[in-house]
Amino acid sequence: MVAVTETAQQLAGSAVLDVGLQFAFDELRAAVEEDEDEMARAILRRLKPRISDPLSQKLADGYEQVLTGRSARDAISGEVIIDELAEGGFAVSLALSQGLFDAMTLTPGHVKVHAMTRSIDLAGHQSIYAVDRFVEVVESWVLTRDQVSSVPLGSDLLSFGDGLLAVRCEWKVVLGAGSVELPAGLFPLMGVDIRDGVIVRLSKEVPTQVVEPEELLRYCLEPVVRVDALLERTVRISPDRYGETLDLIGEGEPGLSPARIQELIPSLAWLTGSSLMRANASEWREWLQDRAVAGDRSESLDLPDASMGSD
Repeated sequence: MVAVTETAQQLAGSAVLDVGLQFAFDELRAAVEEDEDEMARAILRRLKPRISDPLSQKLADGYEQVLTGRSARDAISGEVIIDELAEGGFAVSLALSQGLFDAMTLTPGHVKVHAMTRSIDLAGHQSIYAVDRFVEVVESWVLTRDQVSSVPLGSDLLSFGDGLLAVRCEWKVVLGAGSVELPAGLFPLMGVDIRDGVIVRLSKEVPTQVVEPEELLRYCLEPVVRVDALLERTVRISPDRYGETLDLIGEGEPGLSPARIQELIPSLAWLTGSSLMRANASEWREWLQDRAVAGDRSESLDLPDASMGSD
């Protein structure tokens, strides 16, 4: 969108936009900036037959380029795949697929791999170690309709300390703004959504059975809880059910005393992945309430920075 805006400003400096189309272009710009792509496409369809001047045509073409790139972006499914290596460490790869075009060729501007290790002990003390690395894009990636393509992204050697209850390793992959080649031409591409790769390693003393979110909520509502038992349940919840678990805790929030919310802070920090700065029980309660009102989706909510302690 930045490129379209800059192009519009440059063109506006050397030509005059048809005043009769100004309002339509304003609507189009607003829809694109708000990611209302279907509305933007509808506005563009109505606008194009009315265009008769070169400036309007160039602006419309610029918006169409962006929207086509977004349709390609939305067609792509990406997931980080993690495989443990026999010699130690973890191999990272990116699984990509799309089901909209016969073929597309992806060329990201760059590839950043963000690896983060979060550890927790029986007292609820947590520590975080994170590292970023960039992977050189040697060649473009060709995605054929309904076929999964695997892109190797190197490996990471992560070390775990002693005396820990659990360690969670997460990998995020970000594709820098680049381009996508379709049968209709070359289009800008940015913001591809990629699902994180997550691995949880438990202490040998911790049972291996997966804990259901409902079981954690049930224990949270007990008259008395033990921190070690609470945390053992928390770390055994499957990472892909953290959101569901937070939803349930939010539903049970009215029945939780301030003291109980305080006891839950290490679990909430683990489930949300928040940082290790301190936050109090009332701030976490407010966050749970806001999450319930928002119907999640915590990307739009500011996480409290919380932990019972830091290293």
